[in-house]
Amino acid sequence: MRQAAKAQQSTTTVVSYFQAHLRRCPVIAILRGLPPAAAATTAQTLWDVGVDLIEVTVQDDDGLRTLEFVAEIAAENNRPLGAGSVTSVADLHRVIDLGAAFAISPGLDIELVGQAKESGIPYLPAVATPTEVQLAQAHGVSELKLFPAREVGGTRFLAAMSGPFPDVSFVPTGGVTIAEIEQYLDAGALGIGLGTELVRPKGVDLLRRWLTGRREPQ
Repeated sequence: MRQAAKAQQSTTTVVSYFQAHLRRCPVIAILRGLPPAAAATTAQTLWDVGVDLIEVTVQDDDGLRTLEFVAEIAAENNRPLGAGSVTSVADLHRVIDLGAAFAISPGLDIELVGQAKESGIPYLPAVATPTEVQLAQAHGVSELKLFPAREVGGTRFLAAMSGPFPDVSFVPTGGVTIAEIEQYLDAGALGIGLGTELVRPKGVDLLRRWLTGRREPQ
C-alpha cells in the first residue's frame, strides 16, 4: 500500500499559478500608462471577455496609484491583479502592500527571485538570452517572460529555446500582436503578454473575437 501511494504521489503533476491561469486564457493583459479610472474600466472589460491575468505597470508613481485603485476593484470581484515593471526589492514590497497578487519584471534579478519566493508571491522574471535562462533555471525558476520577444527573434527564438531548455516555459512579451498569439502558442509558449494593442481602438474587441473563436468547437 505504501509503495502504491508513493507511486501515485510521484505521478501527480503540480500546476503552478501561471500555468493554472494561462491554461484558461493564454494572455496576460498589460495596462501601461492609463489613469486609474481608465485602467479600471479596461480591466473590467478584459475580465468580462475572459482574460484571467492583468498587470498594471508600476514604472512611476502614477502606475503605483493606478495599481492601488484597480487592485481594490479586483479584490472586490475576486480577480487577480498583478504588477508589472517591478525592478527592485523595494518595488516588490510596495506592490505587495498595494494589493498585487503577482509580480512581473522586465529583466532577471536573482535577489528579486529570492525575495518573491520568501514573500510567497507568484513572480515572473524576464530573460532575453540563453545565459539568462540558464541562470534563472539554476535558481529554481522554470517560468519566464521572454522580453522583448519580437526583437530577440519571436517564434523562431522561442522554438530554438525548447531544445536546450525543455523544462522551461516562456511567456513572450513585447511586440506580440493578437494575430500572432496562435503562432507563439504553436511554438511552445505558455502564454503571451499583450499591451499596446489592447489600448488601441477596437483592440479589446479583436481579443474578444480571438478568444471566442478559440472556445468554439472546431
